[in-house]
Amino acid sequence: MLFVAAVLSSLSSTSAATFAEAPFVKYVVTSLPSEAEGMSSRLEVTLTLPRDGASPQATLIMPRAIPMGYGQQPYDEFVRVKAGRARSGARATVTRQDGPRWAVASVDPNDPIASVDYEVDLAAMEAAILEGGDSSRTRPEFTSLLGYSIFLFVEGLEGRAIDLTVRPPRPDWPVFSTLAPVAPPVPGPLQARARDFYALADSQILMGRGFSVQKLQGSPPLFMAVHAEEPAAADVMAPLAEQAFEALIRYYGSAPFSHFTLLFDYLKPVSSRHRYGFSMEHLESATFGAPSSAALTMRSAEDERSRWRYNVAHHIAHAWIPKRCAGEGYFPFRWELAPLIDTIWLSEGFSQYAAADALSDFLPPRRDGTTYREAVVEARFRSALREMPDFLKRLPLVELSRVASTVYSEDFRTGRTVFSRGGLMAYEMDETIRKSTRGGKRLRDALRGLVAWSAREQRPFRIDELPAIFELAVGVDTQEILDRGLGGLK
Repeated sequence: MLFVAAVLSSLSSTSAATFAEAPFVKYVVTSLPSEAEGMSSRLEVTLTLPRDGASPQATLIMPRAIPMGYGQQPYDEFVRVKAGRARSGARATVTRQDGPRWAVASVDPNDPIASVDYEVDLAAMEAAILEGGDSSRTRPEFTSLLGYSIFLFVEGLEGRAIDLTVRPPRPDWPVFSTLAPVAPPVPGPLQARARDFYALADSQILMGRGFSVQKLQGSPPLFMAVHAEEPAAADVMAPLAEQAFEALIRYYGSAPFSHFTLLFDYLKPVSSRHRYGFSMEHLESATFGAPSSAALTMRSAEDERSRWRYNVAHHIAHAWIPKRCAGEGYFPFRWELAPLIDTIWLSEGFSQYAAADALSDFLPPRRDGTTYREAVVEARFRSALREMPDFLKRLPLVELSRVASTVYSEDFRTGRTVFSRGGLMAYEMDETIRKSTRGGKRLRDALRGLVAWSAREQRPFRIDELPAIFELAVGVDTQEILDRGLGGLK
């Protein structure tokens, strides 16, 4: 799969004319009602293969790895493949294989597979997956679905365009998809389209009367969805979200998406072992899971609002890097096994620095005279490193990145160390570029150049290519800073 096809062109749209002419893979998601009022703990999904992509045998794969999740989750444990059918209507055999795979075979070799029915147990998923941001969930009057946790795919058809239908458990329930956002959401069923499986899996679906959606100020269109199990003030959140969005659009100078959605889910833990607080970035959206007590209210202090705005900006920044401009290992994505990635320090550290730099263009200096950018560097990067064990600081940065590829949030010492070291490298490069060009250029221009390079070359960048890419954009050699940063700290 070409880098550009997998990443740069993985944009969804409601217009069929924007998709390839080949027939669609079709998914119909039906949320099954349960005995509890307003609860729906199971999904039934029908996957229909296109006629030109069908054969008498098919391999079904359920994701275990999460794009930018730096880890794995056993989503296949919560899936039950109920039936497969051939084109004639005859039942096909379904056999569970090693890993997150099922083999579906037609009895008649001349009768290709037409469809597969499977069920997803949302309640079991949330009970077993302790990191709240990695699980779909159901609550009274509300269901939240992460695409990669509910959609399996047919091997070989990952690049096909997708037609999605979502049916809520009750006809009066509004349905919302980040593939085709509308505010306010309307009662289902909902229909949307995705360019390929990555775009589908990287999308989110909300159903029920327990959430709200509003269209904020922003170009491209910006949407904000909120579900909160304790009081939350959307009126406080909205202007902060708009500021973060505008700052990043201006910083990168263009938008690689036709719309963007921010989804906030403030939850009461389902057990004392469950954790909430990690946010996740997607092609056209960002999801923010947090304890219900963390929601902004009219009483939230200025520093709480500032941290909230920065977190939003940080995750919006990832829509450029690494969602559409990444080092080796991010794309093509391996759904069955978390990849080892050499450049998390750049994807996380440089993007977090970019968010601080972008907001610094909007926000006044602090009382002590430091810019917002400098204050974030101290609070988020330098302070974090002072708390980390020496063995993590001494690891070469590529080796640390590979370690963090699978335990970034599970052992957040690795995550904090890798993004802090990357963020300090970004800061040093920025200071050098500003000084060398007497303020004419900055790291922002180097990152714009990197994004443009990725779009032009249509492949992941290598670490050894970065200094030349940056120098072409800003006229400053950053090789020595890169080499020193890649080594372990003394």
